[in-house]
Amino acid sequence: MKFFEDAVIGEKVIHPVKHVLTEEEIIRMGKEWDPQPFHIDKEAAKNSIFGGLVASNVHLYGVSCKIGNSGIEKWAVVAGLGISNMKNHAPGRVGDTMMGHSTCISKKESGSKPGFGIIEHMVELVNQNQEIIFSYTVAGLYQMREPG
Repeated sequence: MKFFEDAVIGEKVIHPVKHVLTEEEIIRMGKEWDPQPFHIDKEAAKNSIFGGLVASNVHLYGVSCKIGNSGIEKWAVVAGLGISNMKNHAPGRVGDTMMGHSTCISKKESGSKPGFGIIEHMVELVNQNQEIIFSYTVAGLYQMREPG
């Protein structure tokens, strides 16, 4: 288990888990959470500015969470505190293999919760060509190894 003290500002983690975006998954997620024609209808998507089906923001965020929380050493995270600067850089398309990177960009001890600290990470979701598809900054509350 890694604790607040283990975070190193500037350290970049390349997560080992990958996720392939499938047509079925894009349509299912779109129908459930973001029913735009370019997420749920192959013909409408073909005639859109995207030229084909693309994954929704909700879908890409979920994929980034799955990748970021699988297959690596676990952290003593207590709660998510917020997400900011969420950006689409390019569309996630059918057949794309998504990979995740996260970089520690800040850390500070909590002023209101002794024994805990706040860590911010910049998260990037990239495809098989290493193009950034989706990114955001996330802050979390982490337990300290030795409070006080």
